[in-house]
Amino acid sequence: MGVCTSTKERKDVIQANKKGKKEDNTKGDKINEINDDNKKNIIEEKGEEKKGKEGNNEEKNNEEENMSKESKILSDEESENDKQKSNKNKDKGNDIMINFINNGKVELTKAFKSNDNISFLFDFLFEKKSKYEEFDLTTSENLSLLQKLNEKIGKIFPDVDNVDVYMISLGLDIARDVKEEYEISNKVIATPMFDLGGDIGLLIYAKKEKSLKTEIIKNQSLLKFNHLSSICNGKNMLFLSGGEAAEKSGKNNSTTFFTSINLLKSYEITDLPNLKKARSWHSMIYIPKKYIFIVGGGTDEVELYDIEKNEIAIDSKMNEIRNESTLFIINNTFLYSFCGMSPNGSFISTVEKCNLRQKKRMWSYVNYTTEDNALFGDCFYVGAFFSDTSIILFAANEDENNEYSNILFDLEYEDNPTLRYYETDGKILDVVPEKIFYPLGNNTSIMLPLVGTLAKVYRIDESMKLNVENYPDVLKNIME
Repeated sequence: MGVCTSTKERKDVIQANKKGKKEDNTKGDKINEINDDNKKNIIEEKGEEKKGKEGNNEEKNNEEENMSKESKILSDEESENDKQKSNKNKDKGNDIMINFINNGKVELTKAFKSNDNISFLFDFLFEKKSKYEEFDLTTSENLSLLQKLNEKIGKIFPDVDNVDVYMISLGLDIARDVKEEYEISNKVIATPMFDLGGDIGLLIYAKKEKSLKTEIIKNQSLLKFNHLSSICNGKNMLFLSGGEAAEKSGKNNSTTFFTSINLLKSYEITDLPNLKKARSWHSMIYIPKKYIFIVGGGTDEVELYDIEKNEIAIDSKMNEIRNESTLFIINNTFLYSFCGMSPNGSFISTVEKCNLRQKKRMWSYVNYTTEDNALFGDCFYVGAFFSDTSIILFAANEDENNEYSNILFDLEYEDNPTLRYYETDGKILDVVPEKIFYPLGNNTSIMLPLVGTLAKVYRIDESMKLNVENYPDVLKNIME
């Protein structure tokens, strides 16, 4: 919901928005404050102040006398200057400035004349709604502008020069700084290990200790987890979902399995609500501070799990089915789905995005340009934060002859992102169940591949150089 306000009321509205609630009894006070601020101008132009019907004659006489004295203080020169200023503003048409403010920063400013039809204003606003959050506009008197489409702006705001539009999301409550929240909310991350005689092993990286360790989990509910399931880390928990059933029953043997493991609380296992759609070969991503998105796995329907409410629902629908796509949140607003594999086994080179701050979320294809003939390869990618407006997609492949190039996805111009190659030493030569490098502070991000015969961590530092760290002794206690 947005709030339109005159410049004189701006401070109050900013404070109200920070509190996140409306003050029921401020309307009259605000109007009185505006009248007090404009008292001198009113006296000069009208020569006297209007009085209320209430009060006795003696109070009226005193007020008139005080008003007269105050009016004489104003010099003829000041009066003339003010009149010229007023005429000048009238000639300008009382420009109304619309400031688009997102996360405390003015992203766009647009001027409208008071004689512009409000429908023209709304044409402009709704043209931008895919980029800026959904909003509604109200005046300081709580009159909806939507009800005034055929009236002139100047008629609604006769004495206002500037109007600020404050953007408040009607969609999901996403962290203002997603990267920072990843760093804060993840003290540990983990990836699963298979083929341990029916038990599930965890490879766990602790941020503070910068160490890797293993843990064996014995729990019947984890028997549903397999190599076609999906994982994601968030809030110091490992989320696991889907996969193939142990016994095939029909053409689609995918499961609706969904559970979490608390990595800080004795590896406590919690069975979560079943997925709405059976899935395997799908992708999940944690969106701070409380959401899990589940994409692909034989369906174009996207599911959303609210961690705090413990509720899962179908959220939206993609344009095509993307198995094992790379999910990444960009600009603290858009969820991108890069590439992936189609149900027929061919790799996809298209990209889709969804504005998570809109109430009704929809996916659309991303039109991008390329430099130096950069193309997505027939591989999977792992995303990493590069700058405020771009990410790096590191090419990942099981084959030791991985010759695919990393991709820099540059969003400096959001409506026309650029694709270019990004060169760095090292290759990701492992299966990557979770396709994101988690920022863990100190300008470092890490990713844990599925464990083979050797435990390892992929790390990138502020130079964005890819490094692999091997831990040869970590698996000894469980391999023996």
